[in-house]
Amino acid sequence: MFKDIVVPRTGTPADADALAMAIDLASRLEAHLAVMEMVNLPMLSAGPWGLMPEVGLVDLYKTLREQGERNVVQLRARLEKEAISSEVRLVESLYEEPFHMAAHCAHYADLSIVAGAAGEGSEGNTTRSYLGSLLIESGRPVMVVPQGCKVPMLPRRIVVAWKPTREAARAVHDAMPFLCRAENVDVVVVNPIGGDRGHGEQPGADIATHLTRHGVKVNVVVLKSDRDDISRALLRHAGDMDAQLLVAGGYGHSRFREWALGGVTRELVMDSALPLFFSH
Repeated sequence: MFKDIVVPRTGTPADADALAMAIDLASRLEAHLAVMEMVNLPMLSAGPWGLMPEVGLVDLYKTLREQGERNVVQLRARLEKEAISSEVRLVESLYEEPFHMAAHCAHYADLSIVAGAAGEGSEGNTTRSYLGSLLIESGRPVMVVPQGCKVPMLPRRIVVAWKPTREAARAVHDAMPFLCRAENVDVVVVNPIGGDRGHGEQPGADIATHLTRHGVKVNVVVLKSDRDDISRALLRHAGDMDAQLLVAGGYGHSRFREWALGGVTRELVMDSALPLFFSH
């Protein structure tokens, strides 16, 4: 059960949709909602005697903190109008990137809800950085809310993208509070592979049996698709069934100081118009 939900503010327009969905979910589940106002403080420059304070940076820190505090006041005023348990935290990041700080805060929650922005611009890169760190570092599931998405919680129709991997199994387990409440859950298997380490003789049958024992109303769908079109096949099926949530294993790896999302994970984030639920 989701009783602690966190929403890190990414500074992009999609934050409004992520917050609205988090409020809706917290209200329906009687959960506590924590909103994190992230203040990204630029690093001091290093000189011969170590880190040296610069007058310009000191003034910038003051400006950024004051803006963050104003945002906190506005967010608290917004949340006070809702009949939910809530708080707003001001989180400063100086020696770490803000998305790493967000992942640390998410250790103490059941679910993170983060804004999603499509495209290769700065907004898309920012939200994917938050998703990557939350997904890989926090040990908690992450829901991505695309900009403009107004799907009500709790979702009645859900697509589960299934493959026999640790990440997918983790996602199914973490999404169980949603799955058990849904009217219809389609377990979608794309290009199944046979064998003992694959999908088995009846792809999707084992995970469907497991979900049925939890009272989930399951339908198994097997799709054929080109390797480069898996995400589109999943999203196309989600559109055909008018799904309100897509559950999938989240894949990625570290490159230097940044988290890189795997191919299908990245494509889903780039192309989806409905909320995505990832676990790693």
